[in-house]
Amino acid sequence: MHFEKVVNQNNRNERKDRMKATQLREFLEVKVVAGVIIQGGSEFLDLDASGYLVIRQCEPPKGFHIVIATEKNGRTLIVQKDVSRAGGGYVSPALSALTGVFPDGFPAIVMRDPIRVLCQGKNVWTNWHGKPGEMTNRVDCFYLAKDGTFGLYQVGVYTHDDGLTYRLHGEWRWLGKLYRASGNRLAAKPEGTKWGSFKGGSSNRDQIFTNPKMVELVQSAHLPTWTGNDAELDPQLPEVPEGNFATVQFYIGSFAGQKGQGLVVLRDGTTAWVHTPDIVDLPPEADGVTRLWIGDIVSFEKKVYGWGSKVGGPPKLTGVKLVKRSW
Repeated sequence: MHFEKVVNQNNRNERKDRMKATQLREFLEVKVVAGVIIQGGSEFLDLDASGYLVIRQCEPPKGFHIVIATEKNGRTLIVQKDVSRAGGGYVSPALSALTGVFPDGFPAIVMRDPIRVLCQGKNVWTNWHGKPGEMTNRVDCFYLAKDGTFGLYQVGVYTHDDGLTYRLHGEWRWLGKLYRASGNRLAAKPEGTKWGSFKGGSSNRDQIFTNPKMVELVQSAHLPTWTGNDAELDPQLPEVPEGNFATVQFYIGSFAGQKGQGLVVLRDGTTAWVHTPDIVDLPPEADGVTRLWIGDIVSFEKKVYGWGSKVGGPPKLTGVKLVKRSW
């Protein structure tokens, strides 16, 4: 049954408890709350304090629906990225409005299509990119405060232990400040080198500025005037040392790949992939995710070509160690 019909049916049955505290996770950074329903189910799953889902059914889950809400008239815009193509746009039609689910004052929306669980041999992960029309494993929450504080926060479901556990997780993917620049432009300055440019290279995150809701948020904000050097908007990566070293170009420790992955630049200017399982002696951060940051210098043991389905593509690195932070 389609998820919206399930929720409407629950409403007709006068489900007055709506969501229990154990079924709700708050992401206070962007004033968002979220819950998860398993594909084919009708009840919100319980969550532990770290966001891990309590799944009691015997069959492995085929997918999940995220139900997410932000404050009425709040300053957070929730969209989904079309990740089936490089630089894909942000889409609101992938989300549908719901009523009677969250407490008053928090209008809820749900992903129209489920986050699919993918299996290949012993490997299990949630879909993060793929064919046209397939939804990614997270939603993008753009937050713009009245003073110009600006960021991209992502909320989604991942598994890093091949389906033993699934987690509803949220994290900043970019953080900085938005300015008004000459020529009716907007300038997004990162809070530090580790965030990189807001555009994000081929990610083209600045497409969000054409979204009508974002236009409203910009118009109602008191943005400062940009007087800096435009080079500050895209901090230069540190030089790669000679030898088996590389500089991190971007890294996603949660929602990308099977257990986290990113791209690094080698001394000769070529790129290579790094996967979290190939990183040595790097403990998880406070949120439980192991990740590298833009500008980190890493060392590596070997380059592996023709791995997985990447025949003809960049190699991946093994024996990767963090050598130096750029921030």
